[in-house]
Amino acid sequence: MISDVQYQRWLESPNERRVMLAELEYADGRVQIADQPYLAPLDDQLDDPTYLDVLVDAVGISVRIDGLAEIGDITLVNDGSLDAWLGYQWRGYPVRLLLGDMRWSRADFRTVATAINAGIQSAQRGRIVMSVTDTSAALDEPLDTGSLPNGGGPVPLLLGRVFNVPAIRDRTDTLHYRVSYLPLLSITARDIGNTVPRTADLAGGGFTLDYDRRDDSDITAAAHEQHDTPMQIVEFVAARYGYEIAPTTSLPTVDVGYYSNGETTGRQILDALAQSVGAAWYIDALARIDMRVITAPPAEAEVVLAADDVQDGSLQLDEIIPPWSAVTLRWERNDAPLRTVAAIIDRDDPTLAARLRGEWRESRGEQSLPAHPLADSETIDTLLQSSADVVAERQRRLAYHGVPREYWRLTVYLTTVSLHQAVTVDVPPIAGRVGRISAVAPRAGGKSDIEIVL
Repeated sequence: MISDVQYQRWLESPNERRVMLAELEYADGRVQIADQPYLAPLDDQLDDPTYLDVLVDAVGISVRIDGLAEIGDITLVNDGSLDAWLGYQWRGYPVRLLLGDMRWSRADFRTVATAINAGIQSAQRGRIVMSVTDTSAALDEPLDTGSLPNGGGPVPLLLGRVFNVPAIRDRTDTLHYRVSYLPLLSITARDIGNTVPRTADLAGGGFTLDYDRRDDSDITAAAHEQHDTPMQIVEFVAARYGYEIAPTTSLPTVDVGYYSNGETTGRQILDALAQSVGAAWYIDALARIDMRVITAPPAEAEVVLAADDVQDGSLQLDEIIPPWSAVTLRWERNDAPLRTVAAIIDRDDPTLAARLRGEWRESRGEQSLPAHPLADSETIDTLLQSSADVVAERQRRLAYHGVPREYWRLTVYLTTVSLHQAVTVDVPPIAGRVGRISAVAPRAGGKSDIEIVL
């Protein structure tokens, strides 16, 4: 068995006999193809050791730090022997790409990408083209939180700490209200902002009022559910959708809260969380969720790509993001702003009264950038719940966006690169500069399309 260290050395050697394998499942089985002839050794004892030499290219099957599901293509050469494949049910079944040496055991190959087959896109001129999307597409399925009575829609999803959310009466025989389909750690009931007596139903995600509500009552609640840090929210999403979490996932320990009373997907939750802490997420080659805070590259690169490693003419500037002269972080959202607040709160605590009427608290930071007169001013909604956490994150964002961020694309002949790595490309005009890899798309023939952020 080849170790990870040995595999890395093999990747870094330019003259190895690389072969890309693709394993495509369909409704009634699996087919095995390659971009060169490959026959697994007899010692592997595989049911089918043969990989058909019909893979022309696998383009756009990428992993990206922004979590976007990309559509890619797998192109097969068909001399007529694959005509039966046109009738197979491919859509929705897994695709796996593996890279290794023609002399190796199949077990020594490493998975470089996983995807979901979107079906045959075209079949003409001796070629079959299949569309594929990355495995994060599963996160677009809405979570099943159950339904409220009388067509009230989904039971709300509440994660972590929330300041003020609607309380929905879900029983006619009692004054029972629900705020979450998940169990709670604590709950405070409010009526037009006043804290009111209640009997908590933490297991049921709600409470029962201990008094008869008035005609002008507006019942809301503050609540705390156990998934109250970024990592715990990632763990919640992973568990609900059947993913594992990559060991490289690294997130700050800060107070967060998420609330939705509509149809909610795992992607929406991860996107909101990533936006809150300046992170990026993706599904890695082993179908695990990986989320990390985006940071500026270090002074020294982990990987140096020489000019010979880069396909001639492939380097191109994709986008320049202007620096930020100011950023406003919105935090501790009020999900149930009140039209009417109790007079006693208006009198005794006008700050709380204003908070109960408004939607967000805001924290604004600025920096002087005289060399960039058109620098942007950004406003970002977050899940953050603590003032100290907000200030720290605000200043971190300003520091990262104190310079323009350039996005460059190129094709390399090495497959040694991975997301978030610090890299230098010794090709003008970016030679000598250090950036971070933000997208990788392995291709047949031992090449990869990559994107870097400088």
